[in-house]
Amino acid sequence: MAKYTFDNLIKIYKTSYTAVLPEILIKKYLKYDPITQQLNVFDNNFNLKDKSVYVIGTGKAVKSMAMEVESMFNSKIRDGYISIPKGSSNKLMFKSNLKYIEGAKDNLPDEDAENTSKKVKSLLSNMCINDFVIVLISGGGSALLPLPKAPITLEEKTTLIKKLANCGADIKELNVVRKATSDLKGGQLALEAQPAKIVTLILSDIVGDPLDLIASGPTAENKDSPTSAINIIKKYHLFEDLPSSILSALEDKAYNKAFPHNNVHNYIIGSNKFSIDAAVTQAKELHYLPVALSYTITGNVKDLAKQYCKLLKQFCDYLNGNIDFKTLKSEVSKLDLPVILDNINILNTVDFKGDICLILGGETTVEVTGSGKGGRNQQLPLELSLLLHENKDCLSDHDIYFLSAGTDGIDGPTDAAGAIGYTNLVTDARKENLSVQTYLTNNDSYNFYKKFRKGELHIITGHTNTNVMDIHLILISKQ
Repeated sequence: MAKYTFDNLIKIYKTSYTAVLPEILIKKYLKYDPITQQLNVFDNNFNLKDKSVYVIGTGKAVKSMAMEVESMFNSKIRDGYISIPKGSSNKLMFKSNLKYIEGAKDNLPDEDAENTSKKVKSLLSNMCINDFVIVLISGGGSALLPLPKAPITLEEKTTLIKKLANCGADIKELNVVRKATSDLKGGQLALEAQPAKIVTLILSDIVGDPLDLIASGPTAENKDSPTSAINIIKKYHLFEDLPSSILSALEDKAYNKAFPHNNVHNYIIGSNKFSIDAAVTQAKELHYLPVALSYTITGNVKDLAKQYCKLLKQFCDYLNGNIDFKTLKSEVSKLDLPVILDNINILNTVDFKGDICLILGGETTVEVTGSGKGGRNQQLPLELSLLLHENKDCLSDHDIYFLSAGTDGIDGPTDAAGAIGYTNLVTDARKENLSVQTYLTNNDSYNFYKKFRKGELHIITGHTNTNVMDIHLILISKQ
């Protein structure tokens, strides 16, 4: 039963990210007629006659986006750079003048990505009024387009971002600081390309799809206050240790130029709602009752695991007849979770006796205090498994299975996308002389899952070439 359930969870997960493969989305929303040289994007027309087309891309998903754009425009593309993750450029067929350059190993900014950023800036600085720039952006774009504001070094900038992440700063906070310390983020790529017209196609990896935060918003107006980055750094008690180079950059107000709204057009072509909707369909096909509970999950994984445990107690009580439907909704509404309460109504309108699949999406954080290896999507299933073990009596004779995985296929600085947890994981781990608490304390979830059950519950897909945050699948099964 467990093996069958694990396989189904992985099948639903794979369906969720396949639905947001960028080449599919580009075909759907981008139309180009090479005869009339008319470009249509979301029913907006752009005349490219007598225009020179350039393409810039950055992110984990832009390789496929760029290749699809290449197939549309062919020789119309005059030049461009596509910054993609290490190990993702194999079997590329080069059809135009685009250069695909790898960088940011393990999703960390490096010298290769910085050098690509310098080439991008140099190319854009020579744009004229007859130039047209197509910009492709997805999650991971920040790490793949790192150009520190002088005199900051890349090492100084990445050290600060790493410290903030280890302190529990969320993706929005990290990107505010990235924008303030960078030369292409926070709308500055768009400013650099003026007076050219820009169309940006975005695959969102941030809750709420904020244009200025996805990949740190290279073509979106930066509306942060001058003190936003400083306040975030102070919040995590890192201000006193800042090098003088970062201090001087944070105090520099010169980059706040007027944003060229009429020349810049940003379009979101995909988000986690697409992937969750696909997961719902697949869960139905596997004979589960799917409930899309949230698209906006955030927070620290330790805190989130506690909320999920409380959520599951309420659902199990309802399924066991201990509480009625009205009480279930009331209790769920009190949790510190951004759930879509109306979607729970399906439980009260459908006569269903099988297993339930709760589906949620978003992006969480991990506070790193240990020296192990892992990521949020491996830490979270362990945290929840420990709580399920400690609260078995509250689950009313139900088994819980939980998958957490990134739609990009990469979780933290590891080769895993995520992992699966379940009610009896702690007990089963002890049989293999593995202490869940020890691995959690050391933030060593990767090595736990590598050893436990010979890696059976480790989800390893490699780069999926898309990225719309994480997906959480919770199966509630009657024992």
